[in-house]
Amino acid sequence: MLFAWAAEDMKSRNWLGAHRRMYAFYGGVPHVTVPDCLKQGVLKCHLYDPDLNPGYAQLARDFSTAVVPARPDHPRDKAIVEGLVKILMRYMRFRHRRTRFTSLHQINQALGDCVERINARRHSRFGVSRRERFEALERAALKALPAHDVDTGEWLTATLHPDCYVLVEAVLYSAPHIHRHKKLRIKLTENHVEIFLNLERLAIYPRCRHRDGRRIKIDAHFPPASQAYYEATPQRLLSQSRFIHPELHRLFVELFNDDVFGNLRRAQGFVRSCTKEINTAGHELASERIAAAIATMRRYDKFRVPYFQALLAQARKQTTAAPGESREIVRRPGNPMLRYAVGADRPVDIFAAVPSDSIQEK
Repeated sequence: MLFAWAAEDMKSRNWLGAHRRMYAFYGGVPHVTVPDCLKQGVLKCHLYDPDLNPGYAQLARDFSTAVVPARPDHPRDKAIVEGLVKILMRYMRFRHRRTRFTSLHQINQALGDCVERINARRHSRFGVSRRERFEALERAALKALPAHDVDTGEWLTATLHPDCYVLVEAVLYSAPHIHRHKKLRIKLTENHVEIFLNLERLAIYPRCRHRDGRRIKIDAHFPPASQAYYEATPQRLLSQSRFIHPELHRLFVELFNDDVFGNLRRAQGFVRSCTKEINTAGHELASERIAAAIATMRRYDKFRVPYFQALLAQARKQTTAAPGESREIVRRPGNPMLRYAVGADRPVDIFAAVPSDSIQEK
């Protein structure tokens, strides 16, 4: 009996999730699972003793199935699967040849419809449908599914940074500071993120789906000096921003109310850029530029230090240019290599002073 499911990529989490869906679809677990030798399942191919991916090996243990990868360049090891892929792809492309899919959900709905039709169709060799043959002969040979939900995951390797955070899928999770600069093992499941050092689990967090660089921390992971720094620094930055500009102070209050530790270094960058601008241009002129830059960031909802510095540099260039000066280059008609001399009232041809007779004689 055929099962198919579409994913956005071939990463390990989708590879493991496809197996969980497959076992749930069949209502049981086979004694032997025969996959291809792809990296998400098999790290190193070997005829007698292949090396399995740790996450895939854990899934096999949780579901009590033996993983026996097919040999490379031996498609007959899984000939039924190869034939079913051909049947499904031909049927899917023909049946939905005029359909434009816009999401994975639509593709999986179409795949499910095609799978049901193929499984319910009478087989030419056996005289019954694939589903009827499965219910009569194969279902009884399957092992029972695990009694509890199995939340298998993929394993990653990451370094604990000096600020006691480890980066996992654009989210920062804290770990004990005594293990800084060490290589840690990260188990990434559907619902949790677990951090290990060798066989010791250091921390476990609910998995965050927001890929925006936010920081998830446990206070006990940081040394006492770091805790004092994080408590004192925001107040110092708020005090500095109050003397620089009221708009900057209001921006800092909003950023710190949203995420103190995530916006701490960003606020330091804003203060450094504003201080440099004040020392260069003076407090009065710099205040106008800072207010205009903050208003632009609010307009586009983009609060980044490089963007703020670019806005200040742009305002600095506009101020240094002469009020009535025009830097536009006007080309002479018919010859793009010659220019007009741009005057106050109208363009003046730089060759107009040369008599036409002398030009013709030359």
